[in-house]
Amino acid sequence: MTRVCVTRGARVDCRAVVRLPISAGKTWGQIRDFRRFASQELFHAQLQVDGGVPRAGAAIRMTHRFFLFRVIRVGRICRWREGAGFAFSDLSPRGALRGFPHVFSYQIDPLSPDACDLHLRVAGKWTARAVTRWLAWLWLKWIMAVIVRRVENELMAYQLWLRARSRR
Repeated sequence: MTRVCVTRGARVDCRAVVRLPISAGKTWGQIRDFRRFASQELFHAQLQVDGGVPRAGAAIRMTHRFFLFRVIRVGRICRWREGAGFAFSDLSPRGALRGFPHVFSYQIDPLSPDACDLHLRVAGKWTARAVTRWLAWLWLKWIMAVIVRRVENELMAYQLWLRARSRR
């Protein structure tokens, strides 16, 4: 399930839930690879974490790539809860209200010993005033669909690997 909302005030709230036939612990074992899962957003080409270890408060630097364009973005890991999830900000170095400032988060919700829901959320402010609200909605809907598909593919490949390994 994916939901994208762009309000008249330009607030953005994109949410998706991925139901996984994998335990919360094993899902966290994959999700905690910060660079890999923070890079599921289509434009995150390169990420650097200050000090090299993901933790709450750590500064991050991202290279966004879109076709031939590269843009440097900055942020922080806003939340890091072992076994549960993380959130990080993605901001323009020119200021907190420029270039679609947003926070991206992953949150794991255990359902049973062998299943969990993975909640993805992107929340921020749409700052491109020249782009109408419905075009922003369409763009964000497409981006969220790509992110969700990439996350599902990563985790389903892991599930297949687990199954193959258990059959040996």
